[in-house]
Amino acid sequence: MYALINARIYDYHNYYDKAFMIFDEKIRKVGLMVNYVNDNYLEIDLENKLIIPGFVTGHTHLYSTFARGMSNEFNPKNFLEILKQLWWKLDHFLDRDMIFYSALMGGLNQLKMGTTTLIDHHASTLVDNSLETIRKAINDRLGLRGIFAFETSDRFDVKASIKENLEFIKSNNSQYSRGLFGMHASLSLSDESLKLISENLGEEGIHIHVAESLMDEEECVKNYGLRVVERLEKYNLLNDKSLLVHCTHINETEMDIIKKHNATIAVNVTSNLNNAVGIPKIKAFLDKGIRVISGNDGLIQSQPMEYLNIYYLSHLQTNSPIGFSLDDLRKIIINTYEYTNMMMGTTLGKFEIGAEADLIVSDYKPFSPINNDNIFAHLFFGAYPGFRPEIVFASGKMVIKDFKFIEQFDKDYQEALNQATKLWEIIKKEGNKLEFNC
Repeated sequence: MYALINARIYDYHNYYDKAFMIFDEKIRKVGLMVNYVNDNYLEIDLENKLIIPGFVTGHTHLYSTFARGMSNEFNPKNFLEILKQLWWKLDHFLDRDMIFYSALMGGLNQLKMGTTTLIDHHASTLVDNSLETIRKAINDRLGLRGIFAFETSDRFDVKASIKENLEFIKSNNSQYSRGLFGMHASLSLSDESLKLISENLGEEGIHIHVAESLMDEEECVKNYGLRVVERLEKYNLLNDKSLLVHCTHINETEMDIIKKHNATIAVNVTSNLNNAVGIPKIKAFLDKGIRVISGNDGLIQSQPMEYLNIYYLSHLQTNSPIGFSLDDLRKIIINTYEYTNMMMGTTLGKFEIGAEADLIVSDYKPFSPINNDNIFAHLFFGAYPGFRPEIVFASGKMVIKDFKFIEQFDKDYQEALNQATKLWEIIKKEGNKLEFNC
C-alpha cells in the first residue's frame, strides 16, 4: 500500500496543503500530515508536489493514431472531402494488428500526458471483435479504463456493426471496460439504418458525431426535413447515456431537445479548429443546463491543452474576456468524471475513501500564494501549459515514474512502426481506387 506524503492534494472540489494519501487499488485515507502515521506503507515523499485525479478523455479516436506524419493527397474543399480524402481511406485498410497497435500507441501517448480513462469511438471495415481488440490494448496491456464504441455507418455492414456494439456492451459492464452504441454521423446514416438501430438499441446510450460541420445539418435538412438532433429524437435514440460529440452547429431548439433527454455533449475544440468547422457554443450549452464534457477527437493527446483551448476559444466565441469563467471550465472537467462514473460505476475525479486510485503527480511549484479559493487558477495558468505528469498511478499501480513508463515498450513501438508503414503503403497504392457513396 502506498502513502504519498507532504503533498498538495486537489480533486477539483477540495484542496489540502501539507497532506497525505494512502491507497492500494482504492483510496483508503486522505488527510493532513499532522495526522499521518506510517503503518509500514511504501512512502513517497512528494515535497509539496501536486496530486490531482487522472484525466478522462471524453471522446477520442484511437484508430487515427497512425495518421501522424502520413503524406496523402489532400485538397479538401469541405468537411465531407476531409473524411473521404483522409479518414475513410485510413479506416478502410485497418487490419486487426493495425487496430491493436494504433490503440496501444494512442493509449500510451494519452497516458504519458496523464489520461487514465478514455472514451473511444472506433471505425474500420474489420467490424467483428474490433472493440475487443482495442479493449485488450487499453485494459489488459496498459491497465487503463475505457468506454468503447463502433461507428455504425452505411459505409460498413450495418447489421454487423449493430451486432458488434451490442455484443460488446453485453459482455463489458465493469469499472474497467464499458460499451456505448457507436454511430458515425447523420450524413452517413440512412433512415433505414436509424430505424434498425432504434429497434435494437433498448436502453443503451449512443455515441455519435453531431453537427460537427454545417454540412451535417444542411444535408439532414435537405434529405430528411429535420435538423440532426431532431432526427435522432424522431428515432428515439436519445437518453441520459447518450453522448453527442461536437454539436458545433446545433441551434437552440436542438439544445432544448438534448436537455429534455438529459443527453451529454462532448466538445473537441482543437479538432474543430483544425478542420475549420467552427467553435461550439459551450457557454450556451452550460447555461441550458446541458452536461458538457471534454474530449480530444484523437487529434492531440493532452487534455490540459484541450482545457486551455476551451477557455480561450470560449472567450472568442462569446466575444468577452469574462464570457466564460474558470468555474465554467471546472464544471466541464467535473462533468467528464461524473459522466464516466455514471457509465462505469466508478468514483473517479474525487479523492475520498473508496474512490479509485487513478491519480497523477505534477512537479508544479507555486511562486504566489495558493489556497482553496485560487488552486484551480494555479492549475490552469501554471500547471496546464506544457503539462506532463511526473508520476501516474492507474488503479493504484504506478505506471509512470520520473516522467518515464515503468514498463518497457520498445518492441511495441517497433511493431507499431512496422504496422503504420504497412498501412501507409496500402493507402498509397489502393486508396485512390476507393469510392464512397455517403
